[in-house]
Amino acid sequence: MEFKAAISTHREPEGIVDDLLSNGFVARPDLAILFVSPHHEDACEELLQVVLDKTGASNLIGCTGESIIGPASELERTPAVALWTAALPGVRVLPFVIDLDDVNNFETVEDWSDRIGIDRDESPSFIVLPEPFTFGPAVEHTLGLMDQLYPGSTIVGGLPSGGSQPGQNRLFLNDQVLRQGLIGVSLAGPISVEAIVSQGCRPIGEPYVVTSAEQNVIKELRGRPAVEILSTVFNQADEADQALIRQGRLHIGSAIDEARNSFGSGDFLIRNLLDFVDETAIAVAAFIRPGQTIQFHIRDAESADKDMHRLLSASVGDNAAPPRGGLLFSCNGRGTRMFESPNHDISIVNEQAPDCAVAGFFAAGEIGPVGGKTFVHGLTSSLVLFRDRA
Repeated sequence: MEFKAAISTHREPEGIVDDLLSNGFVARPDLAILFVSPHHEDACEELLQVVLDKTGASNLIGCTGESIIGPASELERTPAVALWTAALPGVRVLPFVIDLDDVNNFETVEDWSDRIGIDRDESPSFIVLPEPFTFGPAVEHTLGLMDQLYPGSTIVGGLPSGGSQPGQNRLFLNDQVLRQGLIGVSLAGPISVEAIVSQGCRPIGEPYVVTSAEQNVIKELRGRPAVEILSTVFNQADEADQALIRQGRLHIGSAIDEARNSFGSGDFLIRNLLDFVDETAIAVAAFIRPGQTIQFHIRDAESADKDMHRLLSASVGDNAAPPRGGLLFSCNGRGTRMFESPNHDISIVNEQAPDCAVAGFFAAGEIGPVGGKTFVHGLTSSLVLFRDRA
């Protein structure tokens, strides 16, 4: 396998592609992925055609993103285009598209399998890019169905960003520019696909069992009003953590494995705390059921940095084969909005896996597995690494 990644800040489509290709590309790639900042939204059709003509790519997907990630930089809120190309000998590469009508009309798993175009026996992995305005309500449902249809498969991706209303984001599928739905690609064959999901939070206080909840509202924890428990956690925190809580850095983690005797970092699925309800309950960005174990979490730059270093170091250290290529989907709340210096996430990747060709974008939601199930995350870095299969 061979992977190349390049980024351009040129202003004109022809110049952008020449700039990208001068920085290296795989000739006649089996898969090309293009990430484009919103500054070039009116030139997307031309960009696609020139990329396809000059690279000879067999398959192409991509989307627009608020900020674009290249092999060594994160270009935030500035005109940029990244091109990632891959030669994947023996790997079956199948792009697909799903829209909201499909989700509403599909009645059987065969309907889904036919549209995605690959059988579970081929053990595929997936890169998916769902447009948030037109497909957002169906993303979690679709990911859950894909988990069931393709057990053991790795599903990663990100929600296009940069648009502020329906119709502004773009999705790319070969020579088509779409404004709605979900586009993706399946990879099956002699390729190893690993997902690293860095949620970047640390637990605070102790775990609590939910004793009363309705939909996304936690009413009681251990039989006490949820706000009362939260006040206890706040009062027992040190001054630095109290300051972070005041800044809105508090989140809810729901335990991935309820059977564990103890919990630590990485044992929870992190969700945003939304608001207080009736001065006694708290609303969170997830459905909560009685009996679940939750723990409050704090997200800060130091925790996010340590978490990504830890996960990537373990991945590289535990594998004899180094990653050859990667795709990075970072939340648009990361970058210099979270860290003091620019290029934080891509710098860690280059430090831990220096020969890995990486591109990506800042997403409106990051997709990746936690605890064997695929979720949409926030303020997270979702990295997928590609290796030759032993």
